[in-house]
Amino acid sequence: MTSDVGINPQSPTRRWFVRSRAWLSMLVIAPFAVASALSAPMVRENSREAWILEVAGWVCFAAGALFRWWATLYIGGRKHRQLATEGPYSICRNPLYLGTFLLTLSIAFFVQSVTFAIGVLLALPIYLLITVPYEEAKLQGIFGEDFVRYRSSVPVFIPRPGLLSSPPMLSVSLDGLKGELRMCLRWIWIPILAEGVALLRTREWWPDLFLLP
Repeated sequence: MTSDVGINPQSPTRRWFVRSRAWLSMLVIAPFAVASALSAPMVRENSREAWILEVAGWVCFAAGALFRWWATLYIGGRKHRQLATEGPYSICRNPLYLGTFLLTLSIAFFVQSVTFAIGVLLALPIYLLITVPYEEAKLQGIFGEDFVRYRSSVPVFIPRPGLLSSPPMLSVSLDGLKGELRMCLRWIWIPILAEGVALLRTREWWPDLFLLP
């Protein structure tokens, strides 16, 4: 995926889509979430398979949280003022979005739903296609050839660990950390709510309207 440098970041339509990207992504995921919540669990409660999915959910959730915090150390409070090219930004151009994706995908493991995972995977390219070209057009306008060279050598989303580079010392913005802490207070509810839905799906009185994995 590459940026369209012809995109006008000041276009009202473009700005509306970018501001609304989270809601648009949730609209894509919503029917899959409802369908998965109203389908019987694909594995038995307290089975080995259920335990494996539980562990996978926590691993995915922890990876997403760590990726977001790692990225915040390098970019928090400095976005559009400093071109981040080290740490997580040396292996992919959008580590914050990767972290958010992993956090969201963890729900599929917690609720044991392939259907929900499909919804997340369908929403991902929509989110990226709305956001990445817009932001990269702005970054190219600010940083010029430095950003063009960076964009040509670092993948947009899927990390390439062999590119990892880190400075010997790192200056961290407290404002950036505070902002990520506020975000943390939102996504910390993911495993709690997902586990609650998973529990409800095992109850006999819970409706099973769909036969979906």
